[in-house]
Amino acid sequence: MTEGYADIFISMKRWIDHLYDALNPPLFIQGSLADLDLTLIPHASVGLRVVKNWIRESFYKLDPFKSPSQFLTPLMRITSLSFTLDRNDAPAYIAQAKCKHTRLLRKTDNRYMVDHMLSSYQGVTQSSISSGILYLL
Repeated sequence: MTEGYADIFISMKRWIDHLYDALNPPLFIQGSLADLDLTLIPHASVGLRVVKNWIRESFYKLDPFKSPSQFLTPLMRITSLSFTLDRNDAPAYIAQAKCKHTRLLRKTDNRYMVDHMLSSYQGVTQSSISSGILYLL
């Protein structure tokens, strides 16, 4: 990876974090995703297209073995954003990402944490709620 591209990727990750924090503030009084009205933002569709590409690229670049202690939080953030902003395409590109095939086992019960988290966000099976609970345990 070239020096310039690395800087761009770091900046992209930082902006994704800012977006996640803005859409998920710590206090309900600060607003929520339900307050977002893209019709009030000039050129929102162009910006949303860029953000979707950044999120997709983040999935492809996320490496659980590069910094294992900083893997689950970024994965959870980009997963949340992908299903919020790009629900139709998210399952396809997440399935292709190498982090999807990471077998992080929870030591207490040998369950795959990443699979449970992704399943809970996708929410298409009867076990989606159970998967979310198992991820948190």
